[in-house]
Amino acid sequence: MSEIRKPRLLGVLVTYRRPEQLAATLQAFTAQTRTLDRLVVVDNAPSAEGRQIVRSVVPGAEYVPASGNLGPAGGIAAGMELLLPEADDDDWIVTLDDDDPPVDVAVFATLMDYAADVAKRDPMVAGVGVEGQRFDRRRGRIVWVPDDALVGDVSVDYIGGDFFPCYSVRAIRAVGTFRRDLFFGFDDLEYGLRMRTAGYSLYASGPVFCASRAANGDLGKDLVPSRSLGKLTWRRYYSLRNLVRILRDLGWFAAALRVTIVVGIAKPLANLLVDPRLALGHLWLNARACFDAWTGRMGRTVEPVS
Repeated sequence: MSEIRKPRLLGVLVTYRRPEQLAATLQAFTAQTRTLDRLVVVDNAPSAEGRQIVRSVVPGAEYVPASGNLGPAGGIAAGMELLLPEADDDDWIVTLDDDDPPVDVAVFATLMDYAADVAKRDPMVAGVGVEGQRFDRRRGRIVWVPDDALVGDVSVDYIGGDFFPCYSVRAIRAVGTFRRDLFFGFDDLEYGLRMRTAGYSLYASGPVFCASRAANGDLGKDLVPSRSLGKLTWRRYYSLRNLVRILRDLGWFAAALRVTIVVGIAKPLANLLVDPRLALGHLWLNARACFDAWTGRMGRTVEPVS
C-alpha cells in the first residue's frame, strides 16, 4: 500500500537590509515543531552577507537576489512564481517577514492542522492565519473582528503579513500571485479581497486568534480611525495610493472616492489649525497618492527612506 502524501508547507520570505533580523527569523524557523518543506528567501538588496546568512542558518533554503527593490509585494510574487511549478495543488505557501520571527514554536504545525481541518467544512478555503480582519466595502475601511466573535472558524477578508498567512496553492493558481505594482502597503489586503471576490474563503481559528490577541495585549481594543495626523513618511503615500487603487480596481468606486475625499483631503484640512506645516505636507502627499491611484501610476514611485 502506497503512503498517503501529506500536503507540504512552502515558504516565501522577503528581506531588505536587515541582516540581524533575518538571521534571528531564520533561526526561529529551525526551532519549529513542523519545519518548512521548502523556503525561498527573496533579497531586495542582495549582498554576500545576506547569502551567507541564509546558507549558514538554513542550508536547504534558496537565496534569490532580486534585480532591484521589488518591495514586499514584488518579492512575494517572485517567490510564489518560483515555488508554483513544483508545488501540488494541495500544498500551501506561507508568506513571511524578515523581522517577524514566530514566537510560538508550533505555529506552522497549528496552521497546517487547522487548514486540513477547516477544508473538511469548507472546500473553498484559500487561506488561514493566526489572525485576520474584515473589510467594510462601502466605507473602504478595515474592520476589527470583535473579541466575542473569536470562536470556531472566524471568517475574515484578509490576513496580515505578520500573522503567517498560509495560502492554498490551488487557490493561488486560480487567482494569481501578489500584485507586483503595489510595491509596499496593503498587498495582503488586496490579495485577500481578490480571493474573497473570486468566491474563496479565509479563516482564522477562534481560539488561536483569541490567544494571539491576548498575548499581544489587544483584547478589549477596537480599530478606530484617528482624527490626528501622524508622521509624514513614504509609507503614508503607498498606503493611501494602494488602498484607493485596490478599491477602484475591484469596482468599488464609491468607496475609492470616499477614501480620496475623507482620508486624502478632508483629514489634512481639518488639522490645518492644529499643525499647519504638517497638515499641508500631508495634503500634498495625499494629493499625489490619490492622483497616482486614479491615473494608474503604480510601482515604486517614491523611494523608501529610513
